[in-house]
Amino acid sequence: MAEGILFGIAEEIIKNLGTRAIDEIVSAWGFKHRLEKLKSTINTIKDVLLDAEERQTDSRVIRSWLNRLATVVYAADDLFDEVATVASQKQILNASKLTKEVHTFFSSSNQILFALNVSKKIKKVRQELDDIVKEGTDFAFVHRPREEGGMIHTSMKRDQTYSFVDSEEVIGRDDDKKAILDILFASGEPENEVLQVIPIVGIGGQGKTTLAQLIYNDPQVDKQFELRLWVCVSDVFDIKIITEKILKSATNEETPNLEMDQLQGLLRNKVGDKRYLLVLDDIWNESREEWLKLRALLKIGRKGSKIIVTTRSREVAKIMGTVPAYDLQGLLEEKAWELFQKMAFEPGQAEQKLRLIEVGKDIVQKCANVPLAIRAVGSLLYGKNESKWLSIKDRSLANILDSQNGIMDILKLSYQQLQSPLKNCFAYCALFPKDHEFNKEALMNLWLAEGFIISRNNEDQSLEELAEEYFLILLQRCFFQDIKRDEWGNISSCKMHDFMHDLAQEVAGVNCKVAMLGESNSNKAIYHLSLAYRLTSEWKIPSWMLKLKHLRTFLLPEQFKDGSAFSKSICQELISGFGCLRVLDLHNLGIRNLPSSIGKLIHLRCLNLSRTSIRELPDSITMLQNLQTLNLFHCYSLRTLPIDMGLLKNLRNLDVHECQFLYRVPSGLGKLTSLNKLPRFPVVYKNSPKIEYKPNTAKLSDLNNLNNLKGVLHIQIFGVLKNTLSEATDANLDGKHGLTKLHIDFDKWLYEDVSGSNHDEPIFTLPNLVHVTLLRCGRCQQVPCFSQLPFLKRLTLVSLQSVEYMENSEPILSLSSKSPIMSSTLFFPSLQELTLIYMDNLKGWWKVGENADISTIESSYDRLLIQRLQSMSFSNLTKLRLDECPKLISLPECPNVEELTLVDTNETISVIKMATASPSTSKLASGSKLKRFTVSNLEDLISLPRECLHQLSSLDVWDKKLVNTEEIGKQVFMSMSSSLRSLSFTHCHSLRFFAQGLEHLTAIEGLVLWNCEQLHLSADEHIPWKYFKSLRSLQFHMIPKLLVLPSGLQHLTNLRSLEITNNDELMELPEWISCFSSLAYMYLRYCPKLTSLPEAFCNLTALNQLKIIKCPGLTEEVLKNLGSRALDEIASAWGFKARLEQLENTIYTIKDVLLDAEERQANSHTVHGWLERLTTAVYAADDLFDEVATVASRQQLTGRNTISKKVQKFFSCSNQTAYAFKISRKIKTVRQELDNIIKDGTQF
Repeated sequence: MAEGILFGIAEEIIKNLGTRAIDEIVSAWGFKHRLEKLKSTINTIKDVLLDAEERQTDSRVIRSWLNRLATVVYAADDLFDEVATVASQKQILNASKLTKEVHTFFSSSNQILFALNVSKKIKKVRQELDDIVKEGTDFAFVHRPREEGGMIHTSMKRDQTYSFVDSEEVIGRDDDKKAILDILFASGEPENEVLQVIPIVGIGGQGKTTLAQLIYNDPQVDKQFELRLWVCVSDVFDIKIITEKILKSATNEETPNLEMDQLQGLLRNKVGDKRYLLVLDDIWNESREEWLKLRALLKIGRKGSKIIVTTRSREVAKIMGTVPAYDLQGLLEEKAWELFQKMAFEPGQAEQKLRLIEVGKDIVQKCANVPLAIRAVGSLLYGKNESKWLSIKDRSLANILDSQNGIMDILKLSYQQLQSPLKNCFAYCALFPKDHEFNKEALMNLWLAEGFIISRNNEDQSLEELAEEYFLILLQRCFFQDIKRDEWGNISSCKMHDFMHDLAQEVAGVNCKVAMLGESNSNKAIYHLSLAYRLTSEWKIPSWMLKLKHLRTFLLPEQFKDGSAFSKSICQELISGFGCLRVLDLHNLGIRNLPSSIGKLIHLRCLNLSRTSIRELPDSITMLQNLQTLNLFHCYSLRTLPIDMGLLKNLRNLDVHECQFLYRVPSGLGKLTSLNKLPRFPVVYKNSPKIEYKPNTAKLSDLNNLNNLKGVLHIQIFGVLKNTLSEATDANLDGKHGLTKLHIDFDKWLYEDVSGSNHDEPIFTLPNLVHVTLLRCGRCQQVPCFSQLPFLKRLTLVSLQSVEYMENSEPILSLSSKSPIMSSTLFFPSLQELTLIYMDNLKGWWKVGENADISTIESSYDRLLIQRLQSMSFSNLTKLRLDECPKLISLPECPNVEELTLVDTNETISVIKMATASPSTSKLASGSKLKRFTVSNLEDLISLPRECLHQLSSLDVWDKKLVNTEEIGKQVFMSMSSSLRSLSFTHCHSLRFFAQGLEHLTAIEGLVLWNCEQLHLSADEHIPWKYFKSLRSLQFHMIPKLLVLPSGLQHLTNLRSLEITNNDELMELPEWISCFSSLAYMYLRYCPKLTSLPEAFCNLTALNQLKIIKCPGLTEEVLKNLGSRALDEIASAWGFKARLEQLENTIYTIKDVLLDAEERQANSHTVHGWLERLTTAVYAADDLFDEVATVASRQQLTGRNTISKKVQKFFSCSNQTAYAFKISRKIKTVRQELDNIIKDGTQF
């Protein structure tokens, strides 16, 4: 594995040896003396490990010595982990009902045998280590104390950069240069910004220095700045050295032997009062304090002075930058190819060597658009023959560049600056394929399981928090990229640049293996194994793999569900063959039964059984004392968990999300106080008529001590709660501050009156709660006081039929009276979305005050209370949905609501107040921000103030009684004429006439008609289609009387998207469809009588995506271009005929099963989803073939017709090469996508 792994293992061994449990057991078993000697030996090794690991790069002998050492240290770690586990198991022996197998293990006779065996192993390990230590004396290793986290600072060897660049040699950076120049020359700097700092961030080799050079030498920059300064800083951030370099750049003179005070005085003299541009190239320093010291010295120039910083670290950019960092990306594909051509071919020769073009495309793809790599590889290939090109194509990038001028060493600079644990975390990513999307949480759990996360002394920081910190450091230093965030802005996943993946593979070393299908291997010192292929039910463990007796990691990153069941015997063989596993990945293998021998994997930390068919776990799994992560995600068949789950005291993550038939969990879960993740917690009570109650089943009170839970918690309750308040208190929900989403679901049949409970105090307070959902608590009369939760953004309440008012007004008054400003800040300060559905008896938020007349109230206390309540508002609410709340007549003000849904609500409800009171939604303020409105009562729309209609951009009408659009009113349509962009009529079952008033909607861009049973569009010639000049999207869904498209649609010349679905009677598409000259997307679904496309369809030249589902008569159309002679000729000439033939075969394979899949999708949601993916990819292929065929056809005409200059230029040699490159890449992408879909389809 990576450098530093042995150091971490050695530390972990010493840490384990110091535990009380091990001390007691080794004393009792009589080998404490041997253990102390071994501990001393390991300490000696640890002192020199860091020096040895750094020196191995330059010494093959030291590298061999380290490999031998690694083998013994790994064995020692396994041994002590086993002893520690046995000691832990013995401690809990008398406290629980363990299996007979465990009792037998701890019998007196067996303990003696175990102690004897361990003693022998310790002696053997110590002897081997002593021999290795003696040999190590020849290398004169020195003790090198590490910095915190395991890093030893070493100066990196890198050439000094300079300011000059030949701009003609730089390709593909014009847009980047312009973007930075725009920032440099932007006017309107903040008055308090004395010195603007512009960071440029990117991975090594991306071209940051080159971009800075281009800017530095730009004539505009020379004219704008009186002084231009260039300093290469590199890893040593010494303020005195940097100051000396600045002065040298300014004066071209050395400043030797000057003190810092003299230097700063000279700096003021030479640079002060000048507008300067300073480039600080290659910054690594992440100390803000050091930067602030340097910045203080640089605040000497005239206003408008700027600094450009280049760095690989986003943390550096964050510390130094005064504007957002410019994230430098790789070259565009065309520019990457242009650069490669320049480096690999002599001028003008590329077109003459077409046989090398396809090889070159693959090589460029390896370079991942990184300019440095493209230049290096292109230079290597310059003047070489075809065999050399082919050999380069088949080698990894790391191997290609390792021998080329130390290019890989440049990439390693970032890696060398990492602390030892971070090096291991990064190198571990080599076990995953390129372009893999890393789930952040899953990756951190793997790091924890492998022991890479080393706790710091005297720091109150959990291992999960430290793993998160490691992840963010790697992200900030550009080891990760392409992050995705969840709905609340937290990072959920990321990817790794291909370049970084190559680097990870190189530094991972021989102990880390990615195995290909069918390959053999002779290296027995593999500890981390990943299979780069998918396992099937016929798979057998290769013989070479069974020799890896100390294997710690077994990963299946390429495993997709194929529907076949993985045999229990193979599971048994995996478990018995790899007894030292820390990580075992069995996801998507169709496993139905897990062998009881799983309990023998005593070192196991992470077990992934997600998406398997397992029904229950063997009781022996509770013997896994070291288990940290048990992933049961999406195990639909899982029914129960072992009773003794509470014995897994180190369990941190129990993922039972989407285990929909896991209706009960054991009460022992309440003992797992280290749990961080428990997304689902079902509770069954004795009185549940639906789910059978069993003894030892968890109750709400079992949540009491699980206060480390974070993220999502879904509590599903089956049965009657006698006292809701008492139960919730026992669960200690208010102590779980790490929760961000709480979902409580009461089974819809099981309610009991909880009136009489004291609800003056909130049931629970979770300060970090972001999302709350309560479902089907039918007789619950009072809900918790959510309004005081400071971070709550989304609140959803469904089917709480007995709730009349949301909150008691008394706590609000007491809180608000403490401070004159608290009334506005304490009431839902962060709430953005509120959804209330099926709240049959809900009348208002508070029982008093919302509609009271203050002048008629005598009591000053009551007047104060009502004034407070009336001043409350949902100040940050942007989305409000009220559905089936017939008695709700008032809510606090919603001054900023942008999206409003009112379906079957009370006609008198007021949402936002206006100066003059009027019923329903007419109380919207003149300053209302309402943009999207869904309404089922036409009166709610008509009563909207005209000023609200002026800014409404989306309207969805659900009125079942609406017969004619004329009922909406001409004035309403006219008021929306300039603002409305989207109009929908949904479930308007009575709608027959669709014409009157619509002519005013001249700005409309999207129109949807959905499930309008009586609408007869085909016969309605009065629809003002000609006024819809801006219409871009048109959808007809479930319009049973739609026989043909209305002829008026011909006027929609700007239409870009047309969707027609579930229209049983539609018989044809008209020939005038060619009028849709801008149409780019068409979706046809379930139109069984539609059997052909019109001839004019081929005139839709802008169409680039066509999806046809469940229209059997049209499926043959997609393949019509494949036999084209012109296509064959151009594919041969441009060097991608082989790829085209592969894709053609793939599509014919698909064609054979399309009809069957379309028939079966109605009964299978999975098949339906697969078919949609397939359809999208197939039609993308059709678009691609059509494009190539069209180009081929045009090229045939070039010799026979007078063609414009533009067309002749397109068919020039250079342009053909670029086009061929692009098309070849597209073909490869489409084929790969189709191949993946076909593999997934084998399960059907």
